[in-house]
Amino acid sequence: MILRFSLLAVILASLTFSPAATNKHLDPPNVPASVPDSVVSIVPDSLASTSSFYSFRRDLRRCASPRCGGYFVKLVNQPRTRCADNRSASECYVADIDWRGQPEPDSERGLLRGTIRRKGQFGEFRVSEVWQAASANQPAGKFFRVRDRGLRCIAAPCPTHSEATLNATASRNIAGVDLSGAGAPENLVSDANQAMTSRDGILVSGNHSIVSGPAGRMQMLKAAQFYVRGGGSAGGGGGGGGSPKPCMKTGCSGQVCSDEEVITTCEFKQEYECYKKATCERQKNGQCGFTQTPELLKCLRGAR
Repeated sequence: MILRFSLLAVILASLTFSPAATNKHLDPPNVPASVPDSVVSIVPDSLASTSSFYSFRRDLRRCASPRCGGYFVKLVNQPRTRCADNRSASECYVADIDWRGQPEPDSERGLLRGTIRRKGQFGEFRVSEVWQAASANQPAGKFFRVRDRGLRCIAAPCPTHSEATLNATASRNIAGVDLSGAGAPENLVSDANQAMTSRDGILVSGNHSIVSGPAGRMQMLKAAQFYVRGGGSAGGGGGGGGSPKPCMKTGCSGQVCSDEEVITTCEFKQEYECYKKATCERQKNGQCGFTQTPELLKCLRGAR
């Protein structure tokens, strides 16, 4: 009996303290066991939160207004932009920008969120958000919205941040963002780190690099320029006083749920058919979005 008990104790001890048994509590290995799987997984940003971001520049041509003297605007991360005349071009001319009470950027390095609307012969750009550039650096690479996930790991690299490609549907977790390459003053870098913990996050222009550590290899984002939100939300939708505006299906194929009109490119994807029967309404986070019913999720899985 004593011999049998001792053998059982040895077996239990080897199972408890073996590396294989220990690692079983960490999935992936650098994430603490107390973190639920829902936090570790990628939660994609909706197209409503990443669409309609533009760069802009003043028109310096010498001719009579409104034919000249306005602005050229273009969707970031996209080769073509749909203009007020419903034609696509590398960039669109608008005779005027309606800032709608938003603070104008300090320079043309800023980014604007809004819509091109038909007004007269040349149209106008109506602003809903203004994003100030942090430095005089030129942007490089792609443009992303970046947020701090509030996740800290016991080993590096760690998926501490999420990035969503602007004017697209691609989202993923990354091992942090390096803002030093933007050449911004320390106070703006500090403000940006704080802003990344908010719902809006910050916008970053940059490229990726691989970082390695005990937990393996991951990509991190290295910024050439970053942008912080200026002012508030124009039109009172979704914030401040008053009732929020109703949500509606918008975009070229009705694939966006938003409280204002959103202009998107018109390529067709099979998954867009799923949104025709989906419910577009304000979600728990206060933003408009398609309610993730089992039927919608099943349809999206089948389409992709």
